[in-house]
Amino acid sequence: MRTKAYIVVSILALASFCGCNIVPKSVQYQREEEKLIGSTDIINPKIEDVQVILQDEGYEPGNTDGRVGKETRDAIKAYQESIGVKSTGYIDKITLTQLEDARRTKEILQSKKDYVSKTKDVNQVDSSSAEFRPTTKEIQAALKNAGFDPGSFDGKMGPRTRQAIKDFQKSKGLVPDGVVGPKTWNLLAKHL
Repeated sequence: MRTKAYIVVSILALASFCGCNIVPKSVQYQREEEKLIGSTDIINPKIEDVQVILQDEGYEPGNTDGRVGKETRDAIKAYQESIGVKSTGYIDKITLTQLEDARRTKEILQSKKDYVSKTKDVNQVDSSSAEFRPTTKEIQAALKNAGFDPGSFDGKMGPRTRQAIKDFQKSKGLVPDGVVGPKTWNLLAKHL
């Protein structure tokens, strides 16, 4: 009996020294998820963002309350299957990146729709007296589409956005002042 116990202890010790991982996969997935988005045991705003994106993408994560329940896990699994990654139900780096890309794409498309509706409204009123002022996100989206890197689409007029505006203006033969006035916007708006 002592010999069997000694053999079992020896095997476990050998397995741990050899780098064998005896932690269940689900625990590994949980740890990775926690590193990316924080605790899932409490109400978490990052989880709520994920739930909103999943809902916008046509999945049913249940309540968008920042809590991870069975419905949220099932929605994550279904989303992972649709993008061709291992379906674990836990948020990994690839899943989070894909979700964020889906959100950004939707924001850009919404920005384009908003721009089209604003320009229609402006044209209906009186295009000579009405002045359209694009949002910073619209400027950033147009710059990106035109091949100039404004940095992230954060709606902030930071140094990278200003530099992208100046580069665009130089390429079009305008004064590179970093300000999107009517001349710059007329050329830039074509890229929305």
